[in-house]
Amino acid sequence: MYNINWDEQTGGILLVQKHTEGIGLQVRPVFFEELDILGFNKHWIYPKCEEPLLWATTGRRYFYRGEWVAEARGGGFFEAPHIDFRKKI
Repeated sequence: MYNINWDEQTGGILLVQKHTEGIGLQVRPVFFEELDILGFNKHWIYPKCEEPLLWATTGRRYFYRGEWVAEARGGGFFEAPHIDFRKKI
């Protein structure tokens, strides 16, 4: 089993052995389409590119280069979530 470390040079993630340090969360890449749907484009300017822009962890927390920058709260099928922005990027 593996844990996850943030790679400060690339902004991505590194897999590390479980018994070493790591954040131990499930992460997934976040692309601009998801950010647009959630309304990030009303607060941030970001490129419309094919590469992931952020990483999301369990708990609907969004990270940029290993730093927690936003969290989605509430919402549903017909209702947009509230986004708590912790930092502007």
